[in-house]
Amino acid sequence: MERSKKIIFVSHALLNQNAMSIGKAKFPGVVKEIVELLAEAGVGIVQMPSPEFEFNGSPEWKFKPKESWDKTKGYRVHCRSLSLQILKQIEKYMTRDYRIVGVLGVEMDPTSAVYQVDTGTRAVPGKGIFIEELEEQMKKKNFQVPIIGVNLNNIYSSMEKLQSLLKRNRY
Repeated sequence: MERSKKIIFVSHALLNQNAMSIGKAKFPGVVKEIVELLAEAGVGIVQMPSPEFEFNGSPEWKFKPKESWDKTKGYRVHCRSLSLQILKQIEKYMTRDYRIVGVLGVEMDPTSAVYQVDTGTRAVPGKGIFIEELEEQMKKKNFQVPIIGVNLNNIYSSMEKLQSLLKRNRY
């Protein structure tokens, strides 16, 4: 069997809901619908690290909004360091002629949101800290990789966006 040579980088929380802060998980383990869609499309999945888990060492924490994480000493630097690791992986795949289909974040998350962030009291437009850092580093390298946010409260709408992305990446 020939490899598809298509890769997508996926937020840790989409493959492991157990890593989400208390009360934020919407699925018992993986977000099965996303994984099945990617498997059917023949896309390889690279699980990105969970910045919060890597920083705290435990998924058993209360939700902290982006503003609180941004005030946490060393956290943004931590996210920047992780984003550089992801970019190294992306570069390695690209130098071997793999197509990077995209990056999947998680909406409302203080770290991996793409369009909407939870402030603790409401949703506001914005990006999570890790996604901000990843986009900044991609800009520096002139990488054109689409980043899509998965809304765990409306998984089917997110799947439509993902299906559209996958259709654009057929060859």
